[in-house]
Amino acid sequence: MLHKLNPKVDEQADSYWQEQFPKLKQYCHFLTQNTWDGDDVAQETYLKALKYENQQQSVTPALLNKIAYNHWVDVIRKRKKESLQEDTEMAGACQNANRDELFNTVEMLINHFTPKQSIIFLLKEAFQYQIKEIAEILNTSEMAVKASLHRSKNRLEKINEEGHLLTIEPHWNEAEREQLSELFYEALKTEDPTNLIEGIHAIISEIPKAITTKKFSPSSTLCMAA
Repeated sequence: MLHKLNPKVDEQADSYWQEQFPKLKQYCHFLTQNTWDGDDVAQETYLKALKYENQQQSVTPALLNKIAYNHWVDVIRKRKKESLQEDTEMAGACQNANRDELFNTVEMLINHFTPKQSIIFLLKEAFQYQIKEIAEILNTSEMAVKASLHRSKNRLEKINEEGHLLTIEPHWNEAEREQLSELFYEALKTEDPTNLIEGIHAIISEIPKAITTKKFSPSSTLCMAA
């Protein structure tokens, strides 16, 4: 193999490498703690050392070890850089996936439910608000909230079974759709429905503003499966 890498080496140099190359491989195996990497480092070290010979510089065992060590350090740095780049790309892909998932959830709420149903469904399923809390937020009865949730879940089941969209566009106007879409997305992204709760009464005319200004906190963390 050494002859193939440099067929013009003279007899003396060939004798030197026949003696030193096994020792170099042994050192590289120790350095990398890996036979595959060790063999690669040894070959690269040999090729670099030939340049010293061509420049008529003495190639000592100590120099070989130094070349091998520096090359292995460069390999490790390169791998870390590539790994960091892959991690960054993966993080970006995950971020895009999460963003797409949030958009899909918002689209589901807007396209499948009436404005009031979408708010109730989001507060209950995504933020785990209690029926009583939602009724107080919307200044309505617990029975009305339960009925809305029941209709929403039935609607989703029917869509899943039949595989097509049941349009509810007549229940929305463009202003409501745009404003609630933004509030829904913000609430899901930040896992905080505060702005949504504060803004719904000004957006949806059918929802009377509650007399109290109580701050509601969800009973558990976000767990909606869109």
